[in-house]
Amino acid sequence: MKKLGYIILAIVLVACGSNSFETESGTTVTYLKKGNGDTPVDSLVSMFRIKYSTENGFVMMESDEPMPLKIDPNNVSEQGELFEVLTQLRTGDSVGFELVASELFEKTFRAPIPDTIPSDSKIKFEVAYVDQLTEQGYYDMVAKKAEEAAEKQIVIDNELLDNYLSENNIDAQATESGLRYVIKEEGNGPKPEVGQNVRVNYAGYILSGEYFDTSLETVAKEQGIYQEGRPYQPFTFPIGQGRVIKGWDEGIGLLNVGTKATLYIPSTLGYGSRSAGAVIKPNSILVFDVELLEIVD
Repeated sequence: MKKLGYIILAIVLVACGSNSFETESGTTVTYLKKGNGDTPVDSLVSMFRIKYSTENGFVMMESDEPMPLKIDPNNVSEQGELFEVLTQLRTGDSVGFELVASELFEKTFRAPIPDTIPSDSKIKFEVAYVDQLTEQGYYDMVAKKAEEAAEKQIVIDNELLDNYLSENNIDAQATESGLRYVIKEEGNGPKPEVGQNVRVNYAGYILSGEYFDTSLETVAKEQGIYQEGRPYQPFTFPIGQGRVIKGWDEGIGLLNVGTKATLYIPSTLGYGSRSAGAVIKPNSILVFDVELLEIVD
């Protein structure tokens, strides 16, 4: 009851034009801008821009995009004073406040304080409450942003691939997705159908020529990526089931059994903005020399 009354008091002060409020734990929160939206609901996803820094001005974190947080107004005591502040904000609010480092790391971050930060020092926060979304609305937003990023990246990848192929006098065929491929030796077997298991030998590298994986022991040793004890053997997977990167599902599906080919896979059909090991960085274009050995019944 006391906490409810305190929250109501904070809301009344805002309505009356106060430029700040104080949480139950004693944190003074100053308004940089006041919004007129809703306070957090535990069933929704709250979107915040958050920046926090040490007393000497070192920026510890600054979000480029709004961060999603689930805020439960009835359970802030276990999450620390940061969540106590967030609970009282309305969408459209921008605020500034300071929290004691020891409390922040112990209760909210649940991590040890870095040696460079005194436990009794203040961490300075600037927080903007951007929006509140349903879970489906949040997932839709993420999917839309990913699609927009992929559309921009494929333009970049296409230019890089076109330049690479031209500079190296490689005559490659292209598919609608952006995949390029070169048939090195045509096989006379059937093409695999979706769902069929195939066995493939491969060697993968990036455009610079640096290898990251292969099923062939001789290639692994030649390229300095041999791993003692690893079984080097053809890779088996079902076509078109999403068990491999999109460039493999599409590229291997174009080949007849017995075909040797090189696949040039744009990052949008590979690992996208993710890294995969030491060699494959975000948005890496991948190259695979492959041989479709057989369709496995």
